[in-house]
Order: sequence, then C-alpha cells, then structure tokens
Amino acid sequence: MTETDAAGRSLKKFEGFMGSLGAYLTSWGPGYATIQLDLSDLHRNGIDVVHGGVMASLIDTAGAHAGIFCEEPGRRRYALTISLNVNLVGNVNEGTLIADARLRKAGKTVFLSACDVKDDKGNLLATGEVIGRYGRSSDKAEGVTKANGS
Repeated sequence: MTETDAAGRSLKKFEGFMGSLGAYLTSWGPGYATIQLDLSDLHRNGIDVVHGGVMASLIDTAGAHAGIFCEEPGRRRYALTISLNVNLVGNVNEGTLIADARLRKAGKTVFLSACDVKDDKGNLLATGEVIGRYGRSSDKAEGVTKANGS
C-alpha cells in the first residue's frame, strides 16, 4: 500500500530495519513526521509488552524525518542521529503505535526534534528528543540528488 500526504504526494517507504518492523509513514511535511506501527508478537519483550527498543526506533526515525523533509521531486535530505533521548512512560501489548515528531530548531549543521509515542487510544507511552546532524548540503530545503547524499 502506498501512503500519501494531504496533497496526494507519495510518502517514503521504509527499507532496512524500520521496514522489517513494519513501520509506515502516515504524515510528513516541513517540520513534522508521523509514523505508525501495527503491533505483533515481533514487537513484544519477555513480559509481553512493547520492547523499549521499538519505541526508541520510532522516536529516532520520526524525529529524524521531521528534520529532513524535502519538497523537491527526485531530491532528498540526509541526516545522522548524534543524540537520542527516550523516556518510557507507559506500555501496551496490542494495537497501533503512533509516533508524532515536530522539528523544534534547525541550524546549519544540526537540528533538534521532539517526539511523542501514543497508542491508538491516545495514551502517552514514550517521549523523546533527537539531535541530528545534516548530511552534506542537506541543511538546504532543496536537498540533494540521491547520488550526492552522505
């Protein structure tokens, strides 16, 4: 299934680790990103609730995406996480997780995002902050071509 934003643009599909978790982008634009994850046995720990690493991964990825949105077709922005702060404040074992991130501050080389993870009933489960470092020329809104990213 291809997700689209409010303007009908196709959203980025996850590959690698986040793709293997089954996470999907439901909203993405300048300064914000929302990622959802439908829970399964894969996401639970030894006491049958969502593993903290799943929450951390959602915060990391949503927070990074809030800082790297690019409106230019065929171009993208890159970043690396340099600091990740995660606070686990609740837990669930079924349903859907919703990670909602907002860009708080962006500079020439680094940016700061905040993220809340809630369940599909609106209960707060985790909060966090991401400090990311932009890749080469990715601090610019027009981004770079895929071949030029770092």
